[in-house]
Amino acid sequence: MKEILSKDNQKYAKECLNEALNIGLKFKLNNNFKEKKYTEQNFKELLKIPKKGTELKELLKNFEEDILPYCSNFSNENFMGFPDAGNSIAGISGALLTDFLQQNLINSSFCAPIATYMEIAVIKWLREIIGYEIKPINNIWDVGGIITYGGTGSNATAMLLARENFKKNTMKNGVKNPSNYKIVIPKGIGHYSIRSSSMWLGCGDNIIEVETENFRYNLEALEETLIKYRGKIMSVVAYVGDSRTMTIENLKAVYKLVKKIDSNIWLHADACHGFSLAFSKKLRQKIDGIECFDSISTDPHKVLTIPYCVSALLIKNPEKMKLITSTSDLIMQEDYAWGQITPFIGSKSWVSLKIWFMIKNIGIENIGKMIEERCEIAKKFADMIEKSDDFVLINDININSVVFMYVGSKKDILRNEDIEKLNKLNIKLHCKMMDKGIYHLHKFSLPDDRGVLKKGAIIHPLRYMSGNPNINTKNLENVLNYIRTLAGEIDE
Repeated sequence: MKEILSKDNQKYAKECLNEALNIGLKFKLNNNFKEKKYTEQNFKELLKIPKKGTELKELLKNFEEDILPYCSNFSNENFMGFPDAGNSIAGISGALLTDFLQQNLINSSFCAPIATYMEIAVIKWLREIIGYEIKPINNIWDVGGIITYGGTGSNATAMLLARENFKKNTMKNGVKNPSNYKIVIPKGIGHYSIRSSSMWLGCGDNIIEVETENFRYNLEALEETLIKYRGKIMSVVAYVGDSRTMTIENLKAVYKLVKKIDSNIWLHADACHGFSLAFSKKLRQKIDGIECFDSISTDPHKVLTIPYCVSALLIKNPEKMKLITSTSDLIMQEDYAWGQITPFIGSKSWVSLKIWFMIKNIGIENIGKMIEERCEIAKKFADMIEKSDDFVLINDININSVVFMYVGSKKDILRNEDIEKLNKLNIKLHCKMMDKGIYHLHKFSLPDDRGVLKKGAIIHPLRYMSGNPNINTKNLENVLNYIRTLAGEIDE
C-alpha cells in the first residue's frame, strides 16, 4: 500500500514529507498572525466523514489552501499574547524525530532503552539548573521528576503528591472528608489547573484564596489562613511568574512562614514561566528560594521556544515519588520503567527529545542570554507605555509580561468612576484585534492590585508577553500604533 511507509516507497514518502516541511516553514514565516477567521459554516464542512481517501500530495495541497489560512501562527512577530513561539529549529527537529522514532517510555528495556536514559538526563539538567540537590540515580525513584504533556498535568501530579503526603494511602483508601483536603492559592491570580486538580483528585472545590498585595501573597493574611485551617491544608501554591502578570512570589518568606506553622504542608511552586530565569546568572537571584519547595512545575514549551507540548514536574525529595507509584503486569517492574510513576499517562511519547535537542543545540549560557533579552524587551515595552499619553501600565515587570490598558488620555482618567468604561473599551479593542487577525495580544480579568486605576477593582487589560526572539522594538511601536488606530475606529 503506497500510503504506508515501506522500503518500496521511500521516494514517494520523501516527496510528501518534503512538501509537508515546506508548508510548515512557509506558514511559520508568514507575515500575519492569522489570514482568515473561521466560521461555524466551515466547521460543518469539517464534520463530513471522508468515505473515499485522497492521495496525500493532493491532500497536502488542499490543507495548505483550505485549512492553513485559519491557523494561528505563534511564531509570527505579531503574535504577542504568549511566549510560546515554538520556533527553535532544534526543538522542531526533536519534535519531528519524536514522531518518527515512536519510542514508548512506559517501559524501558524493550520499548525505549536509550530514550529512557536521555529523558532522565533532561530531568537531571532541569533539577540542576533550578538548584535541587543532585544524588546518584540508580532507579526511577532517584530521578526526582517526570515529563508530562503540559503544566496542567504537572500541577495535577503535584497536587496528587500533596494529597498522598497529607494522608498516606489515599490512593488506595479513597478521600474521606474532602473538606479537610484544602489547597491555598493567591486570590485573583491562581491558575485554573489547581482548582481543577483538586476536583479531579476527589478533594472537591476546597480552594482557599488568600488576599494579595501587588500580585503576591499578603503574608499577614497567609499566616492567618494557615493558623485558622491548621491541620486541614494539604498544599500551598506559589507562583514563580503567575499566568497573568508574571509576578514572582516572595519565595523565601512564603517557605519560612508555611513550614514554621506546619512542616507537613506540601509547598508547590508553579514556575511554568519563571523557572527560565534559572538559566541566567544575572536573573537567577529573582527566584532564590525556589529550591526549598517540595515540587516545581516547569513548561519548556512556554519559555524555550520549543513546540507544544512538554512540561516537567521536579520533586525536591525524589523518594516522595513512591507515594504515587502504581503497578501492573502490563508495566515492566524494572528499575527505569517510567510507567510506574507517571499518573494520568499510559503510553508515553518521547517528548523530552525536544528539550534535549534545544539545550544541546544552544547551551545553557546562550539560553540565559536569550532569557535576559526577553526580559529586557519587556522592560522597553513597559517604558513605552509609561511614556505614552494614552496607555497605563498595570504591573511591575518581573519577567516578560507587560499588562496595560488603553485609556485614551491619562489626563482625562477619573480614577474612581471610569473603570467600567475602560473595561468595555479594552474588551472591544481585543475583539477587533481578534477579528482582523493581524496582531494578537492576550486579555483577561485581573484585580487592580497596585491601584493604578482603582485599588481592588476588577479590570480587563491587554497583555504582551515577550518570548519570540524575533520581536524587536519596532514591532512593539507598531502594535501600540495599531491599537490607537483600532480605538479611532471604535470612536467613529
